[in-house]
Amino acid sequence: MSQQQHHHRVDPKIWQICAGDSFTVPKLHSKIYYFSQGHLEHVCPITPITPTLHRCCRPLILCTVSAVDLLADPETHQVYAKLLLTPVIDGSVVPLEASNEEDGDQIVSYAKTLTNTDVKSGGKLYVPMACANSIFPALPPNQSPFQDLFLTDVCGVVWKFRHVHRRYPFQHLFSTGWSGFVGKKKLVGGDTVVFVKNSAGNISLGIRRKTKVAGAAKITKKEVNMAIKLAEKNAAFEVVYYPMVGGFDFVVGAKTVEDAMKVNWSRGMRVTHMVKKDDTPKGISIFHGTISGLSPPSTRPWRMLQVKWDDPQVPENLKQLSPWQVELIDSNTPIADIQFPPTKKLRCAQGSVLQNMSNPHTYGILNSIKTKNADIDNCNTKKISPASIMLFGQRIQPIESELYDSDKICSKIVQ
Repeated sequence: MSQQQHHHRVDPKIWQICAGDSFTVPKLHSKIYYFSQGHLEHVCPITPITPTLHRCCRPLILCTVSAVDLLADPETHQVYAKLLLTPVIDGSVVPLEASNEEDGDQIVSYAKTLTNTDVKSGGKLYVPMACANSIFPALPPNQSPFQDLFLTDVCGVVWKFRHVHRRYPFQHLFSTGWSGFVGKKKLVGGDTVVFVKNSAGNISLGIRRKTKVAGAAKITKKEVNMAIKLAEKNAAFEVVYYPMVGGFDFVVGAKTVEDAMKVNWSRGMRVTHMVKKDDTPKGISIFHGTISGLSPPSTRPWRMLQVKWDDPQVPENLKQLSPWQVELIDSNTPIADIQFPPTKKLRCAQGSVLQNMSNPHTYGILNSIKTKNADIDNCNTKKISPASIMLFGQRIQPIESELYDSDKICSKIVQ
């Protein structure tokens, strides 16, 4: 951690919001498993699995988290994490420290994905109404419809923007200061700007890159190989993690891994995998598939499951997954046998999976799934009454305003 003085430390809550859900920061002194193959993939996403790797290192190593640094890179303007990991020897366990994360500071955030228009030279940033209302100070009525905002980026630099509230047409936008920010940060369409406000009213500004490989590319294979060698010697070693679109954690909570490996995985099992498109409650894609092959867990737990997905458009990196990256579906209820309208079928099926988690054979593998309510809400549909009336010679079929009970709908799926 010799270079950390050149990089800016970031508040943990702001760091996590800027990083998104692609990485869960482990708690200090918690038990985790380190996967060397995943570490190599983080540096080079298309890293083949070589016999040399199997011979020289263990497939997973139980460690404790000895130090956590949450930082921002001043060159790429990306957040990243540095972790110091210590292999567990002879079953030794370090007690957890009391967590001080709940400090009472209420955080409000909004993520705005940039369009090509937003990043044009001399352009303006059009701010969604929900963002302006939840993050920015209210503009006084009957006064000039603009205000100057001072926002601090994750590297500690303060930026001045002019926030304009147009009433005709009704919209919010950034004018002065925005083009300079775009140029300095080298923003492109598809990047995301994250606004974060704390309970004191201070507003921070973060960036999520559309392609985040640039940050991870700063980590060399030599550094990774050094970490692997130290881990094999049961010596403390350091890893650097840049949150990355489509990437997977190579440092995973011990309980999450152990629960997943309790399942007797076999070909033909039905599974789902959830991908969060954006940080909105309904910005989620859920893929369904069947396990078509698997590697021996003792030699290769990382991406040991080969999955044939029902959707042929599933990204290539999802065709081989680790057990803790999927959700097991009860095989007694094939998705193909569920008779629902096509637009509702997928979401209702996921609701049934979540409700069926009480089955002892269906362990919750995917960490921190929080989509049950959001997905079940989308199962609602209008109920057609069997009754009808004749009016002016026409048969009228009334539609009742009452909605189906979503729990009853989804419970039919698992019967």
